[in-house]
Amino acid sequence: MERISWLSKLNLRGAGSRANRNASLQTPVTADPETCLMVFKNHWSQVLRILEKRSCKLDQVAADDLSAVRNNTYQMMNLLAEDRPRDEVAMGPILGFVVSENILERLLRWHLQWDFSEEKKVEQLKLYEMLISQSRQPLLRHKPVLQPLVTLLSTFSPQPASPVLENNLVLLLNQLCVSMVKEPSILHLFFSSPTEQGPTDLIIFSLLIPFIHQEGVVGQQARDALLLIMAMSANNQMVAKYITENSYFCPVLATGLSALYSSLPRKIEVRGDDWHFLRREDWIGVSSLVLFMNSLEFCNAVIQVAHPLVQNQLVDYIHNGFLVPVMGPALHKTSIEEMIASTAYLDLFLRSVSETALVKTFLRFVLLHRYDTSTILDTLVSRISSNSRLCMVSLSLFKTL
Repeated sequence: MERISWLSKLNLRGAGSRANRNASLQTPVTADPETCLMVFKNHWSQVLRILEKRSCKLDQVAADDLSAVRNNTYQMMNLLAEDRPRDEVAMGPILGFVVSENILERLLRWHLQWDFSEEKKVEQLKLYEMLISQSRQPLLRHKPVLQPLVTLLSTFSPQPASPVLENNLVLLLNQLCVSMVKEPSILHLFFSSPTEQGPTDLIIFSLLIPFIHQEGVVGQQARDALLLIMAMSANNQMVAKYITENSYFCPVLATGLSALYSSLPRKIEVRGDDWHFLRREDWIGVSSLVLFMNSLEFCNAVIQVAHPLVQNQLVDYIHNGFLVPVMGPALHKTSIEEMIASTAYLDLFLRSVSETALVKTFLRFVLLHRYDTSTILDTLVSRISSNSRLCMVSLSLFKTL
């Protein structure tokens, strides 16, 4: 099976998404910095008048006020994104004002007073994604920018949400991971959480885990983001220990293979009498098998870039959470068609993994695991004497081995 480095593909995807975003940007602000700051302060004064109103009830806010806050905030965030630092050390004038006045925290706190609906969450996610992806200076190192962002993320739970909300949440999380790769020193800041979860929760990571096995663009963006964190863990013991001791990443990833395998066809439609193994053209049109192969490829990529603590835990979960309880029984089905399918799948999986640790765990399963009284190897050898397609598929597996 032809393989491309997962990180290389990730970079290609990232380049494409950035190109799409840049194509939709507004015309850059060209006025001088002091004029932009004056315009920003004017928008903020209009927002502030609404934020400081005391007459309205806590569960009510005028539609005109909401619209004014939304429109002025959008203009402010565009100005902040275009703000340039005075030099390599000093903040740009607008960012300096945002930090000194704690503007993002005050805006979010005002929104949280009212019904913080899904629509309002999407608005906030879009604003932060635009800020982080388009800003001309580092933002996340400043607590008055980071803290409201973490507060916003803490309003989300792992429960399913609408596609629009999930799309915008994962896009922002992906962008945050890209920012952390560019500026690794901000990673530890995300271990702080305003909730009772405490400092052992890396909120970006825990919000991404439910999307590991998801189909489509959202699932791909989530896996790309998680892989960036895996790569950062390679040289960061704190992150590696968090992943293995305080998250469900490895069990969710490995046992998810079991759930995906259960959806695979039990019988393989073959073309011609000489068919004996799965080629890419045989399975690329089978959506359930494509999903499984994406997840298996992701496992391989994680083992390629992650810290040894993560590598070892994931390999153990794949062996004990997928190969032994799922592949073992599947290879011993009573139906010839099902045995052919499971043997062909195992052959495909072996041809598709490249990392030594993962190859070893597959070999360990085949050579040493016993199902009832026989090893998997003994079972496969016994099928070579049959006169059916099962013999040819088993021989193909031995050729791979």
